[in-house]
Amino acid sequence: MTLIYAYQNRGLTEDITIVDADGATVVPGVNDKVRVIIGREGRLGVDLADAQLVVVNDAPTANGSTFSKNTPSSGVNRLRLDASDLALIPFGSWTLFVDMLDNADSSEWKNVSRQVFVVEQT
Repeated sequence: MTLIYAYQNRGLTEDITIVDADGATVVPGVNDKVRVIIGREGRLGVDLADAQLVVVNDAPTANGSTFSKNTPSSGVNRLRLDASDLALIPFGSWTLFVDMLDNADSSEWKNVSRQVFVVEQT
């Protein structure tokens, strides 16, 4: 688990590597989806209705935040959060969840990483 600092009204680019339980890098396939959720974990996991921001690899948010799989090299995923999206997240500590939908494995999202995500005022 890492600590990621972001600031309201400032963009952020973060490279994210997905690893399995043995520490080997997981490379999402062409038909796999990856999403990032910024929110808080509840008793039953993250509640998408309470999420502050959701970014899925196949479509940018309305403000232009994106998640790119395997860019610039295999196994490196790039999360780019637009300043306009970060301006909407209240300052404080959140959890950044990385979920993956493995098309060949099943049809449900699986959490593959959790990071501490701190938003500070500017």
